[in-house]
Amino acid sequence: MDNHERRKHERISKSDLPFIFKTLLVDVGMSVHVPADTIDVSTTGIGMNLSLPQGIPTKIDHISLFSSDNIHEFSGRIVHAERLKEDQYRVGVALKI
Repeated sequence: MDNHERRKHERISKSDLPFIFKTLLVDVGMSVHVPADTIDVSTTGIGMNLSLPQGIPTKIDHISLFSSDNIHEFSGRIVHAERLKEDQYRVGVALKI
């Protein structure tokens, strides 16, 4: 596994985020909001862990993220997905700006 850091922007860890961004609601096109634990954020992306029993779809050009209070919405695309366990994934999302 390549542990070389590819991100160019400073990250903000979960512990430094407001409460409403520590857990996000994710819609990967199934019209169901799945909770995800935020790992870190930057000005261009978000790292998170989420559980999807059916797996991460291989081609996702659009993903919607919502703050836990459903007030803030972000969109982007999955640029990295790593399977941690049977239905657990670490996902990197590049935000569309």
